[in-house]
Amino acid sequence: MLLAASLLILIPALLVDAHATQGQGATVRLEVPSKEPQVGAGSFDVSVLVDDVTNLGAFEFQLTYDGNVVETEDAKEGPFLGSSGRRVQCLPPEMASGSLVFRCVTLGATPDGPTGSGVLAVVTFRPAGAGTSSLHFGRVVLTDPPGTPFAAGTEDASLIVEESGGGFAWILWGSVAGGVAAVLVLSGAAVWWFRRRVSRT
Repeated sequence: MLLAASLLILIPALLVDAHATQGQGATVRLEVPSKEPQVGAGSFDVSVLVDDVTNLGAFEFQLTYDGNVVETEDAKEGPFLGSSGRRVQCLPPEMASGSLVFRCVTLGATPDGPTGSGVLAVVTFRPAGAGTSSLHFGRVVLTDPPGTPFAAGTEDASLIVEESGGGFAWILWGSVAGGVAAVLVLSGAAVWWFRRRVSRT
């Protein structure tokens, strides 16, 4: 009952225009893998981070992307929201083709919410096809513990998914090229040896 009541209070507040309330210097951004994922190589994680936030009590974000390139498998809370000791509750992620909505709240009047920077959530994707997809924040709202929203900037990102087997193809091509070079060297040596024998007779 406590969770249901808190969600009834906080989730409508998340839908309020954040720009109509107090502004803070918070920024929500994405951290993608340093190595480009490949089709068929399994899932990978993208972190949703917040920088320079004050007294965070809840968050909601909508992330849009190209469903032909990546698909969402899951979204889970990061360590930052509960780092001040507040109890965290998250709703199940709302996943559709090309879109994800994820929201978490904290319960209780004390302690204050965390201040600073950290990981809000971790989104697990699966490569769907080779190509490039932008990861765009369609909506981001942050609130303090009572549920009052405040403004936050966003930074989008992009992903490049490679075709599977690219590394094998490169190794195979290297082997072929090396074999051709060896044949050319041996052929050259054979011609030199034959000409030398002819010149001696």
